[in-house]
Amino acid sequence: MLNPTTVPYQQNGAPSFIADLLAREHVLAGGAKIDAAAFNSADAVKVVVNDAAAAAADTSVTVEALPAALPAAAILAFDDGTFARLSAAADAGATTLAVDALSADISDNAVAYYNAPGAPKRVASGTLVGCTFAELEAAPALTDGVPAGLLWGPAADADDIVHFVVYDNPDVDTKNDVDLLRHGTLIYVNHIPGWADFSAALKAKVRAAYEITIGGTEV
Repeated sequence: MLNPTTVPYQQNGAPSFIADLLAREHVLAGGAKIDAAAFNSADAVKVVVNDAAAAAADTSVTVEALPAALPAAAILAFDDGTFARLSAAADAGATTLAVDALSADISDNAVAYYNAPGAPKRVASGTLVGCTFAELEAAPALTDGVPAGLLWGPAADADDIVHFVVYDNPDVDTKNDVDLLRHGTLIYVNHIPGWADFSAALKAKVRAAYEITIGGTEV
């Protein structure tokens, strides 16, 4: 949801989900810092367990059709806390993964993202980030004498503050600065990447923080 796997680069002019002309009153001055470790790249391969859970000691996992190929030895960390290591490469469109014997059960609909080692980790324009008031107020002003501040993570239902990333960051592992969209800015909700998959709580936070409307279909 927060890092869609098929999102065009948005680096020149206003991204398609922003209805206002971008200027200082719409972009937070000074930028912000992304917690790179908390994100999957917008170009990551999403893997979703399909049809049935995989049991401990199984050597295959049934998944939804892969959007891109995965190499042998790729390690998948699923959101249910389990892991799988591919024993053979899998082509784009594959629905069965050959894996080393699983050490634990993997639940149906568990999701993992594969970021190729050394590949840029892109955080796309339109990614929603957030924090709680406690995280914001506890963030250090300095770390080893260097200005630090809050590291923004993917927006969660429990967050008190949410913002959209304005422009693509092509590799947050290399440089984790991003521009955030000011609250009150007019946005096209139908052009927000992954909007349909946002939780009800996150949609409510966006509606409360921003002016929203519907934009025409791009041609």
